[in-house]
Amino acid sequence: MLGRTLREVSAALKQGQITPTELCQKCLSLIKKTKFLNAYITVSEEVALKQAEESEKRYKKGRSLGDLDGIPIAVKDNFSTSGIETTCASNMLKGKVSGSTDGIFGPVKNPWSFSEQYRKKRKQKSHGEKEDSDWLITGGSSGGSAAAVSAFTCFTALGSDTGGSTRNPAAHCGVVGLKPSYGLVSRHGLIPLVNSMDVPGILTRCVDDAAIVLGHRCDIGVSTEAMYAATRREGFNDVVRGRILSGNFFLLKENYENYFVKAQKVRRLIANDFVNVFNSGVDVLLTPTTLSEAAPYTEFIKEDNRTRSAQDDIFTQAVNMAGLPAVNVPMALSSQGLPIGLQFIGRAFCDQQLLTIAKWFEKQVQFPIIQLQELMEDCSSVSENGKLASVSLK
Repeated sequence: MLGRTLREVSAALKQGQITPTELCQKCLSLIKKTKFLNAYITVSEEVALKQAEESEKRYKKGRSLGDLDGIPIAVKDNFSTSGIETTCASNMLKGKVSGSTDGIFGPVKNPWSFSEQYRKKRKQKSHGEKEDSDWLITGGSSGGSAAAVSAFTCFTALGSDTGGSTRNPAAHCGVVGLKPSYGLVSRHGLIPLVNSMDVPGILTRCVDDAAIVLGHRCDIGVSTEAMYAATRREGFNDVVRGRILSGNFFLLKENYENYFVKAQKVRRLIANDFVNVFNSGVDVLLTPTTLSEAAPYTEFIKEDNRTRSAQDDIFTQAVNMAGLPAVNVPMALSSQGLPIGLQFIGRAFCDQQLLTIAKWFEKQVQFPIIQLQELMEDCSSVSENGKLASVSLK
């Protein structure tokens, strides 16, 4: 059941083939088995089971709330979620109850680290090196959400996207990552990185499922900005402090004209370039989503954060500048046996047209997703020291 699409599982719930409680328990069981991925910060088991029970009662009364009623989802840990701790993967916010995923307990491991093809390639190249330590990154910053979907622990996950934070991890984890048009989906409850560019992102295992989730979120009311209390300096690491200081520097009165206003002008030029292209008769633009496949963690940490961020967002940042919709669709495996994604970019607020084209492409390429059964069987072979299992593809 966990290997089915969201649409298929929704139909199964309506037909009584499985109950919301049974489905929730299956997901919770797999979350525990794949704990070594570090995909989740908070697993709200009691809340999830209670909500599943309430969903079950609605189904029995014929009062289902719709296609998503009873469907387990994951939520990135920068969304305020009622009654659940929201930390933004930061010790500064630990204990703040208001979310789950993305790495406060350590880096998130890409499920494709365990694919049979990738392990074979690594073994051929390792020449006696410790193969088990070279697991793959998920990308970010919605890496936990992407890993959770890729590992079948949920049917969809919410991420956020400032410059590619949903699409990049989707590309690395072999799943669909949708960044809706800016303003189409409410940002209420999202703790932002950049208010003028942040949007909630949607991660699923197929384009059709992303369209279903978008249809249930694009009618929410107008977004409101959150207000935050002052925070302790000790709550920020060097990367976060650096970004705060640089942002404040550019917004200083004496630097406002030199930096901020000029940046806004460049942003307008970028948006106009997209408008001109689409007005010339182009329906969608197609680019790579990332420069390369997912990198091994040992290679990833060799570069500084600023360099890595610039590289990761090179194909995705402009979309956020212009407020356009874009979606990553996994298309093939690299020579290393890892996912490669393509990015489709559409006109502003033409998200449905974009998804229609992406769905057609998805059918043509028939991307080989990880098989759930193999993942479940091999989870037991992952030892406490992080030994990697093999996962087959179909």
